[in-house]
Amino acid sequence: MSKRLQLLIDTATAQGILPRDTAPKAAARPWPVVLMTGLGAWLAAVPLLAVLFMLFGSALETGVLCYVFGAGFLFGAVRVLRSNTVSPFVEQLGLPVLLVGGMLLVFGLLRDMPYIAAEGLLLVIVIGTAWLVPQHWLRVLFGALAGAIFIVMNTPHQSSGQFHLWAGIQLALVLWLIAVFLADSHAPSRRHAHTMIVLETMSNGWILLTLAALAYDSGSTFLAPAALGHVRDAGATADSSYSMVKALSAVMAVAGAGWLGHRWTVLRAPRYAAAAAILAILSWLVPGLGAALLALAVCVGSGRWRLAVASAVAAGWIIGTFYYQLDVTLASKAAIMVGMGAAFGVIAWLGRPVSQTVSQSADVPPIAAPGVGSPVSTTTRPQLAGIVATLLLTLVVANGAIWQKQALISSGRPIFIALAPADPRSLMQGDYMTLNFQLPAVENLRTARRAQVIAKVDERGVAVMQGLATGQALAADQIVIELLQTGSGLRPATDAWYFKEGEAQRWSGAKYGEFRIDDKGRALLVNLRGADLEPL
Repeated sequence: MSKRLQLLIDTATAQGILPRDTAPKAAARPWPVVLMTGLGAWLAAVPLLAVLFMLFGSALETGVLCYVFGAGFLFGAVRVLRSNTVSPFVEQLGLPVLLVGGMLLVFGLLRDMPYIAAEGLLLVIVIGTAWLVPQHWLRVLFGALAGAIFIVMNTPHQSSGQFHLWAGIQLALVLWLIAVFLADSHAPSRRHAHTMIVLETMSNGWILLTLAALAYDSGSTFLAPAALGHVRDAGATADSSYSMVKALSAVMAVAGAGWLGHRWTVLRAPRYAAAAAILAILSWLVPGLGAALLALAVCVGSGRWRLAVASAVAAGWIIGTFYYQLDVTLASKAAIMVGMGAAFGVIAWLGRPVSQTVSQSADVPPIAAPGVGSPVSTTTRPQLAGIVATLLLTLVVANGAIWQKQALISSGRPIFIALAPADPRSLMQGDYMTLNFQLPAVENLRTARRAQVIAKVDERGVAVMQGLATGQALAADQIVIELLQTGSGLRPATDAWYFKEGEAQRWSGAKYGEFRIDDKGRALLVNLRGADLEPL
């Protein structure tokens, strides 16, 4: 249970809503027993539901039985979850029944009603169910589900690509801000205690889902597999609405900084205004970041630390999407990030004397009281040494990886591997193309993390896979190639080739992948070649 929920319960106790001797109820059963009971309930629910669909399958698909069974299951599950007298098995059985009842209602409403009306009614049902169930974790899940429905409701169904969820996400963020304001500006009372608890738990799930949608809608992030996101469609940056998205992102970053300045007086210093300006510029360059920073500021300023961590993770993901903005050159991106990092370093350095002066007294511990003072921290010599060591280690690891790849490019053996047909739906994805290679000898190792194969290299340098390497001696025209597991299966080095936006036609004629390979079989894709090994 969170501290805020505990505060609400304590306040309700102090005002007579609960007896003064109320204590948290101790778990009556060990968690392994609860886990096994729940597993048994879920396993028992599966055959029961199978029988239901076998008996009423066609009627459920076309008639009103989906509403009858859906409402009945939902009602029965809520009654079970609210009851204190049922057995643990029956209580756990209520969860899958609740899920099935909801799915039946979703199916019927989307089948018989316009999408917007069905989604609105589902939103009401979800909120009502969250109001009735007593389990806090279920309310968090219902809050996330309600947030997802709300975002879909406010998303144009004809839109696609990056930022197509933007309108729904921003409205969801606004509603969460309103919920936070209501929760923080009204003291709990006997009359509204239940409402405040439901509002707090549901809003937690709501903002977590909103942050996840914001990160997804922002696109692929740096060093993440391309399948985890998407890239901006060609010409998206020239759209007039894109300029509005960037401007609003910067405004939200400034609003978040202003909120923190309101809560913590030390952040009103000019140097922190400069930091806010840098974040606003970065939010303008990376649309979507402003919303995450605003959520982060509100969570930090109101003491919602777990949600603050989630907001920081979303912000970090969104900053990484800057790597895929192909309208900005890689050198320009690097210069921008280095410049901003240096500016933040200067701001942090300017803030150190103030922290050291305030913390001279050993009798006064560091505090962080929103609205009263400011977060005061001290940096000891071991901590400073740790920071410097971490920075140096990061630089060594990053530059070491770069050096290894450069060495492989300059001294590795050039070979060519024929491309195999790839799924046309995923061949071209804006700024990268999916690669498939002719690897018939390792089809039975799709789930392996890595494997080594023997390839025969002809006079042109074309390598043809012959089979798995088993340690046998190699002929003069044979080499070992290491295959790595990717999202598409085992591949030499990678399963994608990234290119500048607008060059899809240039690379569409690729028939071979050009690699550099070392004596241990490690390969690096450096280029694509045509049917006659000509450069593209």
